[in-house]
Amino acid sequence: MKFSSLTIFFIIFFAIFSVTSLSQDIGVSPGKVDIGKVEKGSTKLVNFYIITPSEETLLVKLEPERVNLDAIGNKIINNLSEEDMSSWVKIINNPVELKPINTTGVIKGQRQIGFLIEIPKNAEPGYHLVNIKPTPLMTSETIGPIGSRVVAIIPVKVLLDVIGNVIRRGVILDVETGNYVGNKLEINTYFQNTGTVTISASGTQRFYDKNGELIKEISLGSLYIEPKGIKVFKGFLSKEEISLGDYNVYTVINYKTGTAEKSSLITIPSPPTALVTRAEEVFIPLLVIIVVIVFVVSVIIYRRIEWNLKKKYF
Repeated sequence: MKFSSLTIFFIIFFAIFSVTSLSQDIGVSPGKVDIGKVEKGSTKLVNFYIITPSEETLLVKLEPERVNLDAIGNKIINNLSEEDMSSWVKIINNPVELKPINTTGVIKGQRQIGFLIEIPKNAEPGYHLVNIKPTPLMTSETIGPIGSRVVAIIPVKVLLDVIGNVIRRGVILDVETGNYVGNKLEINTYFQNTGTVTISASGTQRFYDKNGELIKEISLGSLYIEPKGIKVFKGFLSKEEISLGDYNVYTVINYKTGTAEKSSLITIPSPPTALVTRAEEVFIPLLVIIVVIVFVVSVIIYRRIEWNLKKKYF
C-alpha cells in the first residue's frame, strides 16, 4: 500500500514539475537541453521525449522556431547571438506517431525523439537558442463530431554556445525625413550593427521645438540586424501632429544589452499636395484632348477609305 502511494506521488510530481501540467495535450521532457560549447562546422545529436496524457494515438509534427529574446534568462544575454538557427535543425523523422503505452499512469503516451543540429562554418559566436515545438496534426476522428478543440503545447528549448568572441554593439548613423505616405511623413533612422552577432533592436524618438518643449514622441518598432548590417527604422508623423519647421530630434535605439543615442536637426517639409493637384489638373484635360484627336482622326480615315471604295466599285 505504501509503495503504491509513493509511486502515485512521484508520477504526479514528475508530471507537474518536470514535464507539463495535466491540462496539456502535448508535453516534453526535459523542457530544456543545454548542449554546451560547440565548434563551427560541427554536428550535434539531440534527444528528448514527447509525452501526452491522452489515450489517443496522435500524429505529431516537430517545428523549429525562432526564440524571442524576452524568453531568455539574463545570465546569457550579454553573450547571446540572436541569429535565427531554426534552419540548423534537421529532424530525422517528421511527423512522428505518439501511441498510448500506459493504461494506468498519468502519462499515457511517450516517445523519444532525435534530431541533428548542424552548426554552419559561418555561424555567429555566442549562445544560440531554438524552440522545437511538437504540434499534433488533428484529424476529424481525433476532433470528433462536436468541432475543433484547443490544444496546449509546450516546446523544448535547445541551447548551445558557439565558440568565439561575442560583441553586441550598434550605432545610429543618421536621422532624416523621407517621403509623405498619405498624410504621414516618414522619419528614417539608419542604424548599423557594429558587433559580431545578430541583435534585435527597437527605438523611440522625441521631437522638440526651438524652445526645447517636447512636441511629440513616436515608436520606431523592432528589427533584427545582422553583424555589419544597416537597417532603416521608420517612424511616421501626421500633418495634424506637428507643424512645418525645424525640430531637434533625440533618438534612442535599444538593443537589450546597450543603447545607441543621437541628437539630430530635421526640417518638416510641406507635403507635395499642391504639386500633385496641379499635375492632375494638367493631365486630365490633356488626356481628354488626346482621346478626342484619336477619335476624329479615326473617323476621317474610315470615311476616306469608305469613299475610295465607293469610287472604285460604283
